[in-house]
Amino acid sequence: MSLHGFAGAQTPPPPLTRAIDIRTLPYERSLEKPPVDLTATIGFVESNGTCFVQDATAGTHLHFRPGRPGLRVGDRVQVKGTAMPGLYFPGVDVTALSVLGHEAPPAAIPAVYDDLATGRYHYQRVLVEGLGRTLAPLDENRSLLRLAMGSRVIEVRVDSPPESAPPLVDARLRIIALAAGGINDRRQLVFPYLRVTDWSDVSVITTASAPEAQPVTSAATLLQFGTADEPHNRVRIRGTVLAAFRDGRVFLRDSTPPPPPRDTSREDVPEPLKSPSVAIRLTSPTALTPGHEAEITGFPIMAGFSASLADAQVLSTTPGDEPQADEVSLKEFQDGSHDADLVRLTTPAVLNDFFRSNDGFELRLTSAGVSIRAFLLESQAPSLQIGSSCEVTGICLVESSTDKGFRSQPERASLLLRSPADLRVLSSAPFWTAKRLTLAIALLLGVILLTLFWITQQRRQITRLQAKIVQQATLDERQRIAREFHDTLEQELAGLSLRLDAATTRPLEDKARTLLETSRSLVSRIQSEARNLVSDLRETEHPPSLPEALQALAERTRDHLPVVLDLQPVPPVPPHVSHHLRMIAQETITNAIKHAQATEITLHLSATPAQLLLRISDNGRGFVADTEAETHGKPGHFGCIGIRERCRKIGAEAEWQSAAGEGTVVSVRMNL
Repeated sequence: MSLHGFAGAQTPPPPLTRAIDIRTLPYERSLEKPPVDLTATIGFVESNGTCFVQDATAGTHLHFRPGRPGLRVGDRVQVKGTAMPGLYFPGVDVTALSVLGHEAPPAAIPAVYDDLATGRYHYQRVLVEGLGRTLAPLDENRSLLRLAMGSRVIEVRVDSPPESAPPLVDARLRIIALAAGGINDRRQLVFPYLRVTDWSDVSVITTASAPEAQPVTSAATLLQFGTADEPHNRVRIRGTVLAAFRDGRVFLRDSTPPPPPRDTSREDVPEPLKSPSVAIRLTSPTALTPGHEAEITGFPIMAGFSASLADAQVLSTTPGDEPQADEVSLKEFQDGSHDADLVRLTTPAVLNDFFRSNDGFELRLTSAGVSIRAFLLESQAPSLQIGSSCEVTGICLVESSTDKGFRSQPERASLLLRSPADLRVLSSAPFWTAKRLTLAIALLLGVILLTLFWITQQRRQITRLQAKIVQQATLDERQRIAREFHDTLEQELAGLSLRLDAATTRPLEDKARTLLETSRSLVSRIQSEARNLVSDLRETEHPPSLPEALQALAERTRDHLPVVLDLQPVPPVPPHVSHHLRMIAQETITNAIKHAQATEITLHLSATPAQLLLRISDNGRGFVADTEAETHGKPGHFGCIGIRERCRKIGAEAEWQSAAGEGTVVSVRMNL
C-alpha cells in the first residue's frame, strides 16, 4: 500500500467498555456517537423499551430501536452500539445485544436522600430506608408510595397495584429501587424519585400499629426534645374542629392537656403548657363540621412556626357546639401564642383592598396602624366596600419568624377566614373613599386643564384678532396715504409737468430751454417715484416675493438706466423684510442715477443656509471722500441714513465699497 493510502486512513476511536466512561462522557462528545462495547447486568426493565444496566463501575441506560428482546432483571448482557446524549447523562443506542447468562441483580448501594437529590447514583440500584407515609394508586396497575427519609419525603413508583401491597403506612421500610427523577430541558435533575418493579423489593422492618390503638397525644408535646428521631411515626390527637377547608386543611383545638411538670417542689417551675391548636393536612379532604369533636391521626412535622400534622386521617367525629374564638389583642395576635387557633381581634380593622388570588381572595386590612393580610378561600368576591370598619375573626397563621439569640420570634401573622361571615361590618365606608377622592381630584384636574386650554385658545384668538385689526388698520392707513398722494402731490406734479411742457413750446434762449428740460425730467422722475410709492402702499394683501419685487423694480428703472439682474433662489422672507430690502435697493439705485452718473446697475441676490446677501453695484464715478462720512449722510441728504435705519429694523448690516472711477458696491447681509 502506498504512503498516500496510509495518510488518508483514519483509525476509529476505541469503544467505550465501562459504564463509568459512558456516564461521564461530555455532552459534546456524546453527540459524536462514539462506539460502545459494554458487558453489564440488567438492573431495571422499563416497559417503553428502555433498560438500565450496571457493571462494577457505575450504571447507564440502554435504548433499543425499534424494539428490544425479552430481558429480565439479572440478565448478563453484552451490548454494542453508540453513545447518545440522553436527558441527564449519556446512554447507549443499542445495535446488537447478546445475553451471556443470568445472575443475581446488581448489588444495591445504600443511599440517603441527598444522594438521590444530587444524582450521585442516578439510574443505579439503591437501598433506602424510611417511614411509609401514604400509599395511593398512580395509574392502572401502578402505585405511588410516599416515603419519609429523615425530614424529606420522596416518591416511590411501584409497577404493581396497591391492593397487593402489605400494610406500609407508618411502617419502617427497606426498599431496593432504581434511582431516577424528573429532568428539565436544561439537563438538570428537578426532583428525585424511585422506581420499583414489584412489592417484593419492599421489605417491612417494623410494622405499623393500628391508628385506633395509639395513645391520644397532647399537641403541646409534638416534636419536643426527647421524642423519637426523625422520621416521626404518626400520632393520635383529639380536639374540637375550628375550621375545615376544601383543600384538606383542618384546624383543631386540642382537648388533651399536656403532662404536668416532673418536679413541682421547686419555686422556679414554669407554668404548665397550654393545650394549643394545631394545623392538620389530610391525605384526602373529608367533610368536617366546625364544633365537632374529632380524633385524627397524622405525622408530626414542623411546617411554619408550630408543629402540625401531615398525611393525616380522620378516625372519628362526634357532634359538638360551635367553637368560640379567643378574643386577642394585636400584640397577642402577633406573638405566636395563638398560632393555628381561632381568634377574634379586639381592635376593629379597616378594609383597604381585596383582590383575587390562586385559592380565592386576599384582603388587606389595617388595625391600629398595623397591616394585616387575610385570606378567603371562596370563589365569589366578598360583598364589602373598601374603607369599611370590620370585626375580624379567623384562624391565626404565623407566616414568618426571625431568630433573636436562641429564640425564634414571630415576624408576621395573617388570618385565614372560614367564610365571609368572619368579617362583620361595624361601620360602612365613608362616601369619600380614597378611590372616590382620587377620581374627584382627577376630574377636577381635568376641568382645570380644559379651562386652561380654553383660556389659551381664547388668548390665541384674541392675539390673532388684534393682529388682524392692526393689519386692517395699517392697510386702511396706507390706502388713505396712497389716496392723499394720488389726489394731491401726484396731481400737482401732473399739473406742473403740463406747464413745463407748455413752456418748452415757446421761443426761449438755450440756457432757459436747458433749465426747463432738466426741470421737466426731474418732475417726471418725481412722478415715477410717487407712482411707485402709491403702488407700494396699496400692495399689502398679496405682497410679491423678494425676487419678484426686485424684478419689478428693475423693470421700472430700465426707463432711466439698464439694470442687470442676478437673482438666485432664496428662502422665503417675511413681507416686511422683503419691503425693506426692496426699498434699500430702490434708494441705492436712485443714488446711483442721481449722483454716480452710472450707465449700468447690477442687482445680485443670493443666500447660504445661514445668510442672505443683497448686492447693488454700479459703474459710476464712485467717491473718494471719507466713506464713513459719505454713508452716514451729509446735511440735507438722508438716503444712506435711511438705508442704515431699514437694516436695523430687519437685523441686517449694510456695507459700502467705492473707489474713484470704479463705481460703488452696496452689500446688505442678513442672518436667516
